[in-house]
Parts: sequence; C-alpha cells; structure tokens
Amino acid sequence: MYPEGIEVRGSSLRICFIYKETRCRETLKGWTVTPSNIKKAGRLRAVIVSEIACGEFDYYLRFPNSKKSLLFGGANNNGAITLLGDLIKRWLIIKETDYTPETLKKSRNALNVCSNILDKNRSILNITHEDALTMRRDLLQGMTAYSNRENKKGRSVNTVNTYITVCNEFFSFAVRSGFIKKNPFNNVGHLTVDRESADPLEVDEFERLISALSTNEQAANLWTIAVYTGLRHGELCSLAWEDIDLERKTLTVKRNLTSKNRFKVPKTKAGERTVNLLSPAIEALKRQRRLSFLRPANETNIALRQKGKDRIDVCTWVFVTGLSAHGKSVNNGYIGNVGINRLWHSCVKRAGIRTRNPYQTRHTYACWMLSQGVNPAFIASQMGHKDMTMVLKVYGAWMQSGNESEIEKMERALNCRAPSVPHLKINKQ
Repeated sequence: MYPEGIEVRGSSLRICFIYKETRCRETLKGWTVTPSNIKKAGRLRAVIVSEIACGEFDYYLRFPNSKKSLLFGGANNNGAITLLGDLIKRWLIIKETDYTPETLKKSRNALNVCSNILDKNRSILNITHEDALTMRRDLLQGMTAYSNRENKKGRSVNTVNTYITVCNEFFSFAVRSGFIKKNPFNNVGHLTVDRESADPLEVDEFERLISALSTNEQAANLWTIAVYTGLRHGELCSLAWEDIDLERKTLTVKRNLTSKNRFKVPKTKAGERTVNLLSPAIEALKRQRRLSFLRPANETNIALRQKGKDRIDVCTWVFVTGLSAHGKSVNNGYIGNVGINRLWHSCVKRAGIRTRNPYQTRHTYACWMLSQGVNPAFIASQMGHKDMTMVLKVYGAWMQSGNESEIEKMERALNCRAPSVPHLKINKQ
C-alpha cells in the first residue's frame, strides 16, 4: 500500500494533491521507484498539503518546470503568473512612447523570434541564464522561420547581437517592474564582429556604372549625385528642388525617408546640414531638372524629433517614378528606398562591375575625398556626422595614400630645415 496521494506509473513516481480546488498531479522527475523514495514522496506530499493549508505553498518554487506553474506560480507580489508573450505585448505598448515606428517594428520582430525560441507561453520566472545562452546559439545556428520568404540556416552575427540587445532591454524592464529578480541576459556577451571595411567604387567602375547603355538618364544622375554628395539613400529619396540652390552651389538636407516610407527630420542636428555641391553633382542636377522640375509639388508631412510633433513641407521631388514607358507613378511621385536598391543592383549587373551594397556610394564619396587630401572634419560635416571621429575610424585607411603630399605641405608651410649637427671635439687624453 502506497502513502496517500502517491502513485506509481511504470518507472515513475507521481504525487497528487488538491490546490485551489484543482486536482494536481506532478511526476517527480529523477525519482526511481524504490521503497525509500516512495516514503520520501509521501513526506513531500504531507509538506505540500501543510503549506497549502497555511497559505504558504508556491507552485512555481516546488515545480518550476510544470505546466501547472503557469497557472498557479507566484511571479510577482500579487501572486499572479506572468507569461513571456503577455509581458512582451505590454512592454511594446509602453515603448510606443519612446520608439519611432521603425524601431518599434524592429524590436517587435526581434522579440517575436526570441519568444518563439524561449516559448512565449512560458512563465517569465522560468527563463534562466542557460536559456539565454542557448537562444543565442539557436539564433546563430538554427533555421529561420520566415513566413514571407525562403528560410535558411543561421542568422548573421549582427542580427544575433541586435536580438540579444533587445532581449536584454526587455528583461531589464521585467526586473525593474518586479516580475523577476534577475535578468537572465546579464553577461550574455555579444558575438565578435569583423567590421566590414569600406568598398568604394573605382573611378573606372563609376564611369561604367553611369555610362552603360541600359542605364537611363535619371539613374545616371542619381548615382552621380549620390557619389559626389555622400547623401544617405533616404536623403536622396526625400530630396526636393526646394532644397537646392544651384546659383550658390548648395544642397540643404532637411528630411529623410524611413524604411516604412515615413518622412522625418534627420536623426540628429548634425544631419540637418548644407552640402557644398561639386561640379559633377551640379551638372547631374541640371540634367535631372529637365526630367522632374516641372512636376507638381506635394504637401508632405514631416515627423519631428519631438514625439507627436510634425510639420508640412512643400516638396517637388528631384527623383521621381513614372518615367518609364508605362508612365505609372507610385509613392506620390518620389522614388523610395526599395526602388533605389533595386535600381542599384540592376545598374551594377548591367554595367558588369563587382557587386556591392548600394550604401557604398556614400563610402565612395568619403574615400575619394580623403584620398585627395580633403580635411576630415569638413568631410564629416558634409556627411552629417557630429565630428570627424567616425570618418577617421571607418575611412582612415584611405588617408595613407596622401601621407607624402601632406608632409610636403608641412615642409612648405613651416619651411622646415634640419639643423646641422655640430662636429664633436674629441679631447685626446
């Protein structure tokens, strides 16, 4: 005869009790069926029954891996269990105040992927540091689960690090809010990333890109302006004729187009800048003016950096859709980020040059300017950086070719002459 509430099922021991008017059965994992363990299980049940009677029983502490703990476990001060998926939803609603729509979307995507690996129907109390490390491994080596494109094995290191950062922020919120005591993502380090060096276009490659027979006039103008101004692609998309002064040879960056086709001011004050136009860019703008200058202007809503604030800009887009044979126009006439990316890869393929990321047009501007000895601080201001730190860090290698000419400049400026070495008098002993 077994003790009350103890059952033997094959090679397993099971303990039975009533909690909150619910009959509960829990298998004692790792307990072999022996007379000694049967007696211990009976004593454990007696302790649990006593704790229930005294109001001291915590289901999660007794059975942390049980599905019942999701219903009865004490996750916070009021004794309510909190599921990972539910708290993620609450956190994303809270972060709507802080995040832009683009950042919110990225965070939601990251947490959806991570919660599927960790199990969104799991108590947040149940997630350990080991789970966090295992998730990082699965992100790097496991299969993706896309619903709208082909799946593959593994993700890039940059993507994995981004997901870890988002999870760390979320679980820090859970700690500060009292849902858990420790952040399981503490000390989950980022994976080492080899920074990809800039890969600018060579002059002959650029000439082939814009002169290929299949490259239309707008595409040639766009890549010329991109390379000779260093504008970000979102800034090219949102460029309007109202921002350009060809007499003064300047272009003012006032807005950016996000990945969600939302116009906003540049992320930082340094991004709002005046770019001095070089001759090739001026000539390209003059050619582009024949294609788009007389298009209708659009009143466009521009989101400001302060949450909930915006302004209206009147914009006659420089780069437009609807120039092909079918004449159809999308995006209210402006060319979008997706359109620029597709155009780049098409032009690169037809020109027969080596494939690169389209962002290399911006790298090309910086590298060409540095190789010609242009002041890095001036380049930084033209590119929208706060200071020249980023320019030196990313593009410093392109300054080496100018070392000799810089030394020559210093010699001329300072009129340096090496002092003669006085003859040493040797005293004979």
